[in-house]
Amino acid sequence: QKKVAVKVTSEEELLELRRQAVNNSLPHALIRDAGMTELPPGTITVLGIGPAKTEIIDEVTGDLKLL
Repeated sequence: QKKVAVKVTSEEELLELRRQAVNNSLPHALIRDAGMTELPPGTITVLGIGPAKTEIIDEVTGDLKLL
């Protein structure tokens, strides 16, 4: 399956994408850092969305810049 990485500018934007994933019934996972490196424990670092049809995921992520 195809995998694409896109970029957001804030945690708020990432959480909004999660809300959109929920509203579109998309499977997703919000990843929080364990704090073993530079980031404080609990820092949200990644939102994985899918698997799902590309068209549906694009409705949520289509206007984001590729990483």
